[in-house]
Amino acid sequence: MFYAFFAPWDSLPVTVTPLTSSLDDSLINRAAPAGSMRYFALLYTPAEMRDAVTALYVIDAEIRESAQSANHDVAHTRLQWWRQEVDRLVNGNAQHPATKILGDLPGVDRKQFARLHELIVAADMDLARMTYLNAKELRAYSGRSGGTVQELIAIVMSPGPVAEPVLKAANRLGVGIRQTEMLRDVRQDAYDGRLYLPLEDLQRTAVSIDDLRSKDISGKVRTALKDFRTLTLPDLVDPGTDLEPAAKAYLRPVFVLAGLHRRLLDRIAGRNYEVATQRIELGPLEKPWTAWRAARRAR
Repeated sequence: MFYAFFAPWDSLPVTVTPLTSSLDDSLINRAAPAGSMRYFALLYTPAEMRDAVTALYVIDAEIRESAQSANHDVAHTRLQWWRQEVDRLVNGNAQHPATKILGDLPGVDRKQFARLHELIVAADMDLARMTYLNAKELRAYSGRSGGTVQELIAIVMSPGPVAEPVLKAANRLGVGIRQTEMLRDVRQDAYDGRLYLPLEDLQRTAVSIDDLRSKDISGKVRTALKDFRTLTLPDLVDPGTDLEPAAKAYLRPVFVLAGLHRRLLDRIAGRNYEVATQRIELGPLEKPWTAWRAARRAR
């Protein structure tokens, strides 16, 4: 019975069991810890493909963390190592535990993993504290930073070559996922010197980076964040009606993750964009319920 889901999401305890993986727990806990949204995407990934999807999450997390190092020399060194590691993966001599898993996948052309260089380009942009004039420029970044991993999930999950419309759908959902993260983390990012909201929109609403760093959300900041949610929402709309049933099946982890982020967008709006004093998250029962519904639609 599902009557418990009508109680306040954050008021009910729930036990989440870690998923088994051949990867070290320390890697998994940084990339997809038990109870996280990525955890539920993995929960709806076939067991035989779970290590591969986890490996992609781990690589994504490691590259993002590299760009966030307080020491720029260290950050550049780590990103250079990942550039070389992606090349090693493509050439069949990977060293990292996650890239080794990808390199050993049967039936997957290792050349496809050259797409991981897009994550490193996005990380370089983060390290350089790049800003984006308009939604088009931000989308190009988001397609690299968020869309690449979802494309590769489609590739490793597919039993054969992936059609271009499927890759585009995966990338679009990844854009929405990444931009939802930006909205949730907007104050912390601004505090760290990263500004993702399009400059044209900030100028129109007269919002500065200092406004985004403030603990008090002003009316003009709420307007800017609301506009950003409106910009992001279409990318999280389920594209399933445009895809073949088989494609929907192997995109299930992407659908689940996108569904959770769509729900998070609604939660942020429901709390009137109070992202300055708290990290808004879905409740412990809301996540499994939302993930289950998203997984059912991907059938």
